[in-house]
Amino acid sequence: MKKQAIIEVADNKKFYCGTRFRQYKIGLNVKSKEENYYEYMLIIVPGEVDHLLLTCVEGYKSGNSLAFVKAEPNEMYVTAKSLKSSMGIDNAYLVIEE
Repeated sequence: MKKQAIIEVADNKKFYCGTRFRQYKIGLNVKSKEENYYEYMLIIVPGEVDHLLLTCVEGYKSGNSLAFVKAEPNEMYVTAKSLKSSMGIDNAYLVIEE
């Protein structure tokens, strides 16, 4: 697995459901700084066509939502610009599966 800082991602990049992100330096009591994160995934909200939900999929906060991210009109993806606005850019990373 690789990761890319959200701030480095072009604003017009598209993210679809299932795309994962990590937010680091969140204050967990862990031994390693690399373990101090929550992982989030973009998911569809049934009946909602204008937004995707950024939901935690890691640890005890699994299922909790971080943000309601504006989707493109009549599409089921969000742009990096919309994600940056909803999630923020500090310590936020795109998870890239290899």
